Amino acid sequence: MLLNYTVPPEDGGRTLNNILRTRLRLSATLLRRLKAASAVYVDGLPRHTDYRVSAGECVSADVTEPEADYPPEPGEIDVIFEDEWLLALNKPSGMLIHPSHSRFEGTLANRALYHILSHGGAACHAVNRLDRDTGGIVLFSKSGYIKNLMTGAITFKGYTAAVCGAPEPLSGSIELPIRRVREGDMLRAVLPDGAYARTDYQTSATDGRISLLRLSLFTGRTHQIRVHCHAMGFPVLGDRLYCS
Repeated sequence: MLLNYTVPPEDGGRTLNNILRTRLRLSATLLRRLKAASAVYVDGLPRHTDYRVSAGECVSADVTEPEADYPPEPGEIDVIFEDEWLLALNKPSGMLIHPSHSRFEGTLANRALYHILSHGGAACHAVNRLDRDTGGIVLFSKSGYIKNLMTGAITFKGYTAAVCGAPEPLSGSIELPIRRVREGDMLRAVLPDGAYARTDYQTSATDGRISLLRLSLFTGRTHQIRVHCHAMGFPVLGDRLYCS
């Protein structure tokens, strides 16, 4: 995949690095990879990123994907949406999104990669994440470049959860800091030195024993909904990690 940008008069004199970051919107990570591979060009010639461009020159960046570091795996997937660049899947509860050092196969990404490769694509990147026990829509991009653009474009994340008890008040905002309990431990907790986290909630239905909430995340801390709901006294129903 080759990105091209013809330099207009107003951009003449800018450094190649500036053009790549502001006009082609390359992330710092991707730009470092391209620099190491000498995959940045001006009028077809490799150039260092401190090169100053002139009006009319064509800046190119080869963002062709390296091979995925995990295997494709056939399996059933529920496709919600797909186009040239994006694939949205309905993730079932109980499935991991992405392989890890302890589990290399059997995840949604393995199946998504197989689907994308089978349809002529070359790569698979998860744009958003859900906990293993959470079901919902996961968006995959077919390019690391597109993933970077989409990550900055997603500004709202909405969820539905069944919780124990009834929140008081029935709607509100939870702003409590969250951090890992111990290094190497997956458990998180509300602790004074944690990172800022905000969750807004609205009760859709309740009988006093179980309530259905609509939740909006304004930060993306690991296990944020589960930790916030547990701390406020209405833990997520069926949450075996925090309510065992």
